Amino acid sequence: MSIASRASSPPFYISRSTNSRGENIGNGLFAGRKYGAGEEITYLKRPLIGSLDTQYLLDTCANCYVWTEGAATGTRLYVPEGIQVQKCGGCHRFRYCSKICQKEAWSRGHKHECKSLRSLVNRDLPKAVLACMELLTRRKHGLISEDEWTLVCQLQTHIDDFKCTGTYENIELMAMGASQFSLTQDMFNKDFVAHMYARILTNALTLITPTLDPLGLIFDPVLGHVNHSCEPNAFAMMDGASTSLRTLRPINKGEEIYISYIDASNPFHRRQSELKARWFFDCNCTKCQKGATLDEDTWAHQPNTVPTKFKEIADTILTHEKVAQDLANCVGDTQDERRAAALQGKAFAEYEETQAMQDPSQVIGKIEDAMQLCHQSGLWHIHRQPYAALRDDLIVNLLSLAKYPTAWAHCAKRYKHILPKLYPVPFHPIRVVQTWQMAVLAVYLAGTPEGVGAPGVNMGLIAMMLVKQVLDAAGLSHGKESAFAKSVGSKAEEMMVELKRSLGGSPDSAVMNAELEAQREMLGQMGDWIKV
Repeated sequence: MSIASRASSPPFYISRSTNSRGENIGNGLFAGRKYGAGEEITYLKRPLIGSLDTQYLLDTCANCYVWTEGAATGTRLYVPEGIQVQKCGGCHRFRYCSKICQKEAWSRGHKHECKSLRSLVNRDLPKAVLACMELLTRRKHGLISEDEWTLVCQLQTHIDDFKCTGTYENIELMAMGASQFSLTQDMFNKDFVAHMYARILTNALTLITPTLDPLGLIFDPVLGHVNHSCEPNAFAMMDGASTSLRTLRPINKGEEIYISYIDASNPFHRRQSELKARWFFDCNCTKCQKGATLDEDTWAHQPNTVPTKFKEIADTILTHEKVAQDLANCVGDTQDERRAAALQGKAFAEYEETQAMQDPSQVIGKIEDAMQLCHQSGLWHIHRQPYAALRDDLIVNLLSLAKYPTAWAHCAKRYKHILPKLYPVPFHPIRVVQTWQMAVLAVYLAGTPEGVGAPGVNMGLIAMMLVKQVLDAAGLSHGKESAFAKSVGSKAEEMMVELKRSLGGSPDSAVMNAELEAQREMLGQMGDWIKV
């Protein structure tokens, strides 16, 4: 395609979407031209609405969404060093990192809600309520265009679905609060506000940092039209407040663009259950059409080979715990398959329980118990969920307690055995961010006398290899001009200068390549240090 034709083609368009059976499922977003893998489909300077979780209101800018916790340390080198947020002198609810951000938020609509929010300063308002308040306020004062508003109103409400599940009364209650607190009762009736609140609940995406830390929600009429697939061809990435929609694989002109609303590495029945409960549809994407036959549902050993000890544990779960009856854990109808479902349900329940725990030491103990269940039962492949997700959280908590060598061993195992399996695309954002987490840990260990305590290991070279790998992928996962890609590039330059200095100038390329290959082999060996 010529440059001229690319420039004249719209990046995307909204049209009617159908499922594999030819049934109309509402609107979807379609590619306006052909895209290669890792390309940007569209860029939004900021989504229409962004709303922070309550816990992040104290340390995150409500305009640019810079999260100041751990600024300029660890994996978040893209955060300016020394940055802080100051509370708005009017509402005392939101905080801003600069006068510029405060002014931008004020002009965008905060000036119309600041006074009313002051009276609510001690009330814990859900992020969806705050999002709805901002949406209504800005529309009332002419700060949302007709075109944007029309697109917003085209988004599905799923009101009938909410009524069927018995949750509509709560939606009416939350919407009533949003209407009263935003002082917009004179413009929007209660049913309209309830519908708008329902749109936010079912069309919002997660507000994330460049290292995928979840901070709240974003709501935008363009992004809200992107449908789900468990085998997506695109993903949304944020860089501060700006949001881009990027391709995971080549997309043809006229092809529908899909992202995944959930963790698509979960087993089939768990994916189906989550999508039905939250978004009210039975997924029939290309992946789900194959049912529980893919890697996500494959056991390391057949359920009938489970050791007697774990069959007894499973029988106890079947008798006394509800997880055994949850259809999300369905495996099959035989007694051994029901036992496998019970063990799977228990593992997921343990994982979900750790999400609400605060003490890293207690979290580590809980995670290790759940991982032992997966390992010793013999059922789980190392990449099958929730075994893999448990390891992710274990690494985070080990790092928080400065247990760096153990965290490194788990990172090495994940790097070798899990990331290539779950995220075969090298620039998949999760693979990139988790490799970056490992690279930063390698940099730290390279600066300690003991390193990882293994002879012949050069952690500086291993760190350099990992940083280079992230740098090569970051332009595709985050964009070349993103703060994340630039921070990785700066770290790579810094490390190269230090490497040349330590080697007394420009090293011999043949010698360096041989040493890099030796360290790459050692990194592979580290992936097998830990058996669980």
